[in-house]
Amino acid sequence: MSGVRERLKSILSSMRGRVVTPGDVVALTGLPRYEVLAAFHVLEALGFIEVVHAKGNYKIYKLSDLGERLLEALEEAEEFMISIGQTQLEAEASA
Repeated sequence: MSGVRERLKSILSSMRGRVVTPGDVVALTGLPRYEVLAAFHVLEALGFIEVVHAKGNYKIYKLSDLGERLLEALEEAEEFMISIGQTQLEAEASA
């Protein structure tokens, strides 16, 4: 697996079943803070994570249903395709 895929899987896995701040994910994954923050911006914009509480710049996030499906695809499939325009996630296991 590629490094990017492993880091994304690590971020999403650390969010499964809990609410987190970016700082929590940094502590749980050991990834650099700038990388986690950048990932959160993209994941939130694409609907893979959701803000559950915000006060000023402080935000608490959770994995959305779509994010859970992405994590499952990362865990189970060798290949997967994400269609952003239709907000659809499709996973295929490679032979």
